[in-house]
Amino acid sequence: MLEMFFYTARGFEQFLLKSNLMGVLFTVVLLLPYVFKDWARFLSLFATIALGFLFNASITFFEVVTISAQASRWVFWCMLIFLFLFCFYRLMTSGKKLRNKGDTIFYVIAFVFGFMDSILHEGVWKPVIANASYEFLALIGYLVGYIGGLIMVAIIYFLVSYALQAILRFTQKEWGLIVSAMAIGVLISEVIKII
Repeated sequence: MLEMFFYTARGFEQFLLKSNLMGVLFTVVLLLPYVFKDWARFLSLFATIALGFLFNASITFFEVVTISAQASRWVFWCMLIFLFLFCFYRLMTSGKKLRNKGDTIFYVIAFVFGFMDSILHEGVWKPVIANASYEFLALIGYLVGYIGGLIMVAIIYFLVSYALQAILRFTQKEWGLIVSAMAIGVLISEVIKII
């Protein structure tokens, strides 16, 4: 049990690392059209992210597929483009009501993000899991911590969102525009740093 707690803590830390800025940005932009009462919907999206992470982690860790360093660099650039397009989409659809139909695309996006995030941070999670006596249980514990990081970001986001919308009287549309634009700005600054 203590070992499981250790891996859960490692997963929680990994999601909140500075190197996982794209994960935090994606989570915030994914949550834009939701309010806290929609907790079941965004928790199911978080579970889908974790499923994508687990899928890639399983096939990589158990050596079904190996990913080269070159492929990992390509995934980084694909993830930047993917996140930029998602932020741009949220910018364009800001303030529109959520439809119950058509949510499937967001589950696909969440799964793909979890899959790519697992590839990008393989150097962080794989050595931690490799030292475990029961690798699959350690991977599950790691994922529970990863989901805990997602939930923590969601709680902070909803508190800040509620406070700023109440104090500054932002509408949901204005809030969506501001957050999407800030996320695009952060992504552009990351690209400039790399170049």
